[in-house]
Amino acid sequence: MRADLRPVFMHGWACGPEIWQPLQQMLGWREVITVDGGYFSDPSRVGHTALPQVREQIGAQPILGIGHSLGFMQLVLAGPWPEGSLFIAINGFSRFASEADFTCGVPPRILARMQAGLLRDARQVVNNFRARCGLAAQEQKLFNIAALQAGLGMLEQGGIRPQLSIGTIPALGLAAEDDPIVPPDMTRAGFAGIEAMEWHDGGHMLPLTQPEFCAQQIQNFLDKAV
Repeated sequence: MRADLRPVFMHGWACGPEIWQPLQQMLGWREVITVDGGYFSDPSRVGHTALPQVREQIGAQPILGIGHSLGFMQLVLAGPWPEGSLFIAINGFSRFASEADFTCGVPPRILARMQAGLLRDARQVVNNFRARCGLAAQEQKLFNIAALQAGLGMLEQGGIRPQLSIGTIPALGLAAEDDPIVPPDMTRAGFAGIEAMEWHDGGHMLPLTQPEFCAQQIQNFLDKAV
């Protein structure tokens, strides 16, 4: 890996920074930044990094932004980042909700229903989604409703398809043929033109289900990018 790159990991909606532990152990990198979206905790606590704090930590150093699912879009949209930064999407997307010229996305009414459900029973909405991802139920008492709502809002409204048109974001995409959240047609339509796409079975949680595959593909890509 380029010596100037600072790895920054960002998890997806209704997840936490713990999803990166198997992959980070395999990569063996030091001085990484692991962002906590704060869905189940206060990211201002010691040991947690909120996304706005990343820029303070990196200064002018380019980042290697590795984002899972919504976390990839959040990293890109948090820019502009220093020149020379690279991005890797794992189970990621450039647009999640459907629109006129992106019909393979999720119908916005489903996301609106989830938004309304958060106010009635956040635990049920979150754990229904986590079950679809293959994750255990989140049993913590603390659910940060504002953060969960903001994440859903980005899933419904957010998009980085214009950024993808320059052909550099993501530099590498890792996707699953059996992803129930981001199916292959959404990935292919959203990342059309991205040459460095690698596929594997493993559902929506490749950092957890296929950490060896992810680590190997990331290392292979970085070896070529030097």
